[in-house]
Amino acid sequence: MDLQHKTQELARKLAVMSDQGIETPPELVEHLDVLDRALIQILDLVDAALEPAPVPEEKPAAAPVASEDFVSLDDVLEAVSPTSLAPNREISVLLVEDNMVNRKLAVLILERIGCQVDVAFNGAEGVEKFKTGNYQAIFMDCQMPVMDGYEATEAIRKLEAGSSHIPIIAVTANAMKGDKEKCIECGMDDYISKPLRPNDLQEAVSRWCKVHA
Repeated sequence: MDLQHKTQELARKLAVMSDQGIETPPELVEHLDVLDRALIQILDLVDAALEPAPVPEEKPAAAPVASEDFVSLDDVLEAVSPTSLAPNREISVLLVEDNMVNRKLAVLILERIGCQVDVAFNGAEGVEKFKTGNYQAIFMDCQMPVMDGYEATEAIRKLEAGSSHIPIIAVTANAMKGDKEKCIECGMDDYISKPLRPNDLQEAVSRWCKVHA
């Protein structure tokens, strides 16, 4: 079985469903979540097995981040350089995203620019993770099952009750007039659109997250 081909075909079909406004069946969402969690565990094991022993060496100059959309994870790895924000940083963010492909891409980019990333698979899970986590920012998808990003943001703002304020950045495929205003109205602080671009995420992290040197 060609796993890469199967993954690309799944991503293509999910994108078609999204473009056509077809609601994802609950059974499919459940299976995708199980598959995604399994893939995360497998990747962690493979990464641990492949991780070489640290060798002190001078790091090459950071490659510039391209402005175009990326069509593969290899392109992202080449375009986004590690340590591009600041050395010895401690940036913890929460990503709330139900789409497996978008979630993988966002985690890859955020980790590449130096963030510790926690993941929630829908808005309700995002609210629960906010209660127990200590994040400097939340990247919030808008259209999700169980609880969408707008409802999750409103719930988080109620929990804060004015005592604190965590930056919430909308991440959405909607680009219609008024969408940004809707995000701000429900309590979000910023707005970036899909398809995800590394420089957009990097700028959001630089703008909203405190960097500790």
